[in-house]
Amino acid sequence: MPRLGKLRPGPVGIAITLYDVWRRLPPKQRKQALTLARKHGPKAAAKLLELRRATRRPR
Repeated sequence: MPRLGKLRPGPVGIAITLYDVWRRLPPKQRKQALTLARKHGPKAAAKLLELRRATRRPR
């Protein structure tokens, strides 16, 4: 039996999950989420890239 703990969701799985969560949000909270994403999204993406570069394995 395969272990599910070590499986990582791919980009399609993450996108489907985010879409499902988005559909369930009330309009007021959707607007809040967009505002927060515009404000903090670029900083979060830059930090994620920085962390990924630091932990990337050499080939």
